[in-house]
Amino acid sequence: MPPRSFRRLSCTALGVALCVIAFAAITGSAALAQPGEGTGEKRPRVRPLHGWDDLPDWITSLAFLKDNQHFVAGTYEQLLLFDARKEAAPKSEALTPGYVKALALSTDGKTLACGHYQAVSLLDAATLAVKRTLGEHAGYVTGLAFSPDGQQLATAEEAGPNESARVFDVATGKVVHVLTGHTFPVRAIAFSADGKRIATAAGDEERITQPGEVKVWNAADGKLIYSFSNPKRAATGVAFSPDGKFLASTGFDERVILYDLDKGKAVSFFAGHSRPTNAVLFARGGAVVISASGGRAKGNNEVKIWERDSGTELTVMGVHAARVDAIALSADQSLLATGAYDKRVTVWDVKDLLKKEAAAPTKTTASNDAKSPAPAQAVHKTPTTASVKKDGQKGPVRVGIIGLDTSHCAAFTQVLNDPNAKPDVAGFHVVAAYPRGSADIASSTERIPEYTKDFRKRGVEIVDSISALLPKVDVVLLETNDGRPHLEQALAVIKAGKPLFIDKPIAASLADAIAIFELARRYHVPVFSSSSLRFGKATLEVRNGKIGTVQTCETTSPCHLEKTHPDLFWYGIHGVESLFTVMGTGCKSVRRTVSTPTEDVVVGQWDGGRVGTFRGTRGKGGYGGTATGTKGTMAVGSYDGYRPLLVAIVHFFYTGIAPVKEEETLEIYAFMEAADESKRQHGADVTLASVMTKARADAEKRLRQLP
Repeated sequence: MPPRSFRRLSCTALGVALCVIAFAAITGSAALAQPGEGTGEKRPRVRPLHGWDDLPDWITSLAFLKDNQHFVAGTYEQLLLFDARKEAAPKSEALTPGYVKALALSTDGKTLACGHYQAVSLLDAATLAVKRTLGEHAGYVTGLAFSPDGQQLATAEEAGPNESARVFDVATGKVVHVLTGHTFPVRAIAFSADGKRIATAAGDEERITQPGEVKVWNAADGKLIYSFSNPKRAATGVAFSPDGKFLASTGFDERVILYDLDKGKAVSFFAGHSRPTNAVLFARGGAVVISASGGRAKGNNEVKIWERDSGTELTVMGVHAARVDAIALSADQSLLATGAYDKRVTVWDVKDLLKKEAAAPTKTTASNDAKSPAPAQAVHKTPTTASVKKDGQKGPVRVGIIGLDTSHCAAFTQVLNDPNAKPDVAGFHVVAAYPRGSADIASSTERIPEYTKDFRKRGVEIVDSISALLPKVDVVLLETNDGRPHLEQALAVIKAGKPLFIDKPIAASLADAIAIFELARRYHVPVFSSSSLRFGKATLEVRNGKIGTVQTCETTSPCHLEKTHPDLFWYGIHGVESLFTVMGTGCKSVRRTVSTPTEDVVVGQWDGGRVGTFRGTRGKGGYGGTATGTKGTMAVGSYDGYRPLLVAIVHFFYTGIAPVKEEETLEIYAFMEAADESKRQHGADVTLASVMTKARADAEKRLRQLP
């Protein structure tokens, strides 16, 4: 429960803003609400200066340069340099590997720090040339912040929680402090303007029922000052006010929470967003807050500017069609850049709005008195499933299934359609199914008549085509056991704009898996795939750092073969998924050391000399494994049922955020495909890079052949 003094903000302009948005939707006007219009209240307009569409990939970070005119956007394996005053196409600079998820400019404006996959690169801000890298990193670097004097750089990363927030000496590259104490991976980090404090925000997308964490640290010695548990879900962003008195955090619970650092507690929250909040910053001396939201399937991917003390909305910017993950304000506070997963960047003229003197705070309808009346309902919105439902649609989110040839279908439907479903899966209902699965795999075709009959008894409508299914549903479970038709099946769903979960295997080839993710990017539709083994309790505990950095891991699972698929795709995927859940990405090469009628053994070499082994059995043998880390050894790889996976699927449909990154899924399938290549080469080492290069070329050909 929040503290008694934790009040809800009363946004008096919110009702007006919502009316303006509704009117724009009806008339077809641009989705840019200007609170105060039509009310007699005069506020400076916020207008877009320029917009760039069809950029190479998702925009995952933004930073203005010192001249207040040029800014940099981070995307997949490159930086884009924009001139905010011109419509010219951006200049591109390669930066590998992975998405550039964090950018920070040093105070003197000379160095641009870039956080990407397992790397922090320090660039010359004038030329964008890489000068050097800083430190070693186990996963994606998700947050960066320079100290005001530029001598230190704070980093956050998606690694084990014990070392996922650190402070480096920029000159020497040595670690100054390790900020230990988070339970979950750190997703954002910030320095206060006086350099005395550091704030971190943490949360785990895969542990969707867990709260987020916000902590404040002493920058001098790295010791914890405050630990806040107010975020109900993973915390995603954090920012200090310029005077250091306030802190703001964003998160999956759709709120922006404000903390009074003199009092050491959360004092209020802004709930004007209806989607997860992803980024936040202060403006106008800390009197105004700018926050970004989005991440679900449809609508309300927007940026809002609002007054800190009253919650009054000053403007709403809703031009993006997907999750807004990055915002940046020029140092002179004249320009605001916004970037999103719709591959669009927009620059806004906010000079007049932010120069305007702060309005007198409006009274809130809740105070420190526990008996105070509740605020207007429009201010605080409980998360709902509206993101995947059509306007005006009532009732639960409608789930459709493609392929009734696996036991997963019945297991998922039984849980989702339970009238007493638990809150973590409630609000979703399987309403229709297209039964056709494999055309020639007997273990699949023989199940379809029985499962079809069972689903009819459950009250699920059976349709005769995917095209007939799609208008009846909001989200789709692609359950066909046979991975060969998945690309074509997924294409129809993706083109229809329906969020899609693809059960294992995601496809019958690495090339098709790559093509599916490329289609998802093109059509801005969230997609993910996973085995249920990923969500075993012990496996996730090890992934989250319980035994430190994992050095070795061996997992075991049944590995029945299907001649139409690569050896490990059909059933070995379960144990391989467990292996990668524990080891993470970074596998460089694979060797098939054993391949007999009863057993397969595949050994992978990871970065840093770490070794991961998969042992697949035919005949007797179940699921299991052992992982050894820097702090001990644990059993991993257990099968804990379908429910943990289904909880993750529901959360994915709810937020639009995949619990498994595309890079990890593709690396899993590259590992398995490399294992087959090693077998063909009589146990030789095969690099994942070599199979990925070939598969990407094949994927391009496949995509050209699609309608």
